Amino acid sequence: MSTEELNSSLSDDLDEFRCSQVGGTLCFSEPVVDAEECLVSSTSRTIRSWSKTSQPASLMASAGDTPPRVGPQQVVFEIVSAKTVVEGRKKFVCYTVLVKKSPGLERLPGVLERRYSDFLALFVGLRRRHPSCPLRDFPFPRKALLGNFTAEVITERSLAFRRLLARVHATPELRRSTEFADFTWGREVRRAHRLMAAGQFEDAAVLLENAYSVQEKILGDGDRDTFVTLAILTACLNAVDNVAEAQKYAEIALGKRVVQSWGGGERERSELEVPLLVLAIRLWWAVGKEKRDLEARLKEVKDSGVNVDALPTLLELVLKKDNASFYS
Repeated sequence: MSTEELNSSLSDDLDEFRCSQVGGTLCFSEPVVDAEECLVSSTSRTIRSWSKTSQPASLMASAGDTPPRVGPQQVVFEIVSAKTVVEGRKKFVCYTVLVKKSPGLERLPGVLERRYSDFLALFVGLRRRHPSCPLRDFPFPRKALLGNFTAEVITERSLAFRRLLARVHATPELRRSTEFADFTWGREVRRAHRLMAAGQFEDAAVLLENAYSVQEKILGDGDRDTFVTLAILTACLNAVDNVAEAQKYAEIALGKRVVQSWGGGERERSELEVPLLVLAIRLWWAVGKEKRDLEARLKEVKDSGVNVDALPTLLELVLKKDNASFYS
């Protein structure tokens, strides 16, 4: 598609975007002082706020259950709010993005808080690494000398950002890129690791659950990176004795990941798998769930020559290493 066609499409969609309803209504907030408060601490509050608008925990499907779907689904990105942030003499807009699957009921949307410079870094990084990609003619909104904080400019940018994310996701090589991973979930995972190192496991769990929600939509449950986040989230929840939630996420991780025989499987394995399996046996016992299948898997591990007793616990392993080393 040419630049002229894309610009025309942007113009045609603008009125519809301004009038979009629940989940797509762009809201504007008064300036917030302190950028760090907006981009770090408030992220957890924003995630919790959107979680409250989804289905209550009592109505959520159990781990492994798949809610009924009507027709094929696609991942959609919605810019649902924008707030102006003041940091000393600097001022910028913080955009809230929901990552959802449509059509169908979205029980737990992924939530991102990003600023203009984050979208620009994603765009420039992808263009640089993939010069022949479909972004070469994308009309990324330029920074204006004046009027960057008017409702009209913010709305136009929000629409362009939404279209940018949709195009990146629709292109396999861009969807699997390190730039897109960092933009959509990487920074939350890094922040969660710092919180865990400081003993703030509950706050870390909020970020990790959100990162999983994003990964599940973009990468799928069976992806290695999604598995790693689930394993770290399980360790985090278990650290605060949230056994039920820890067991739920461990079941998702093990149900999708550990499916091959340990004796002859060729699939690359994460070093988190065995410590997760050991912890899972304890979690299954704690919630009264049958654990013989897990014990059989662990026996396979031992029979393959792994000294399970010499391994660190899942939490020890997660805290000992930089989380980035676990991801592909």
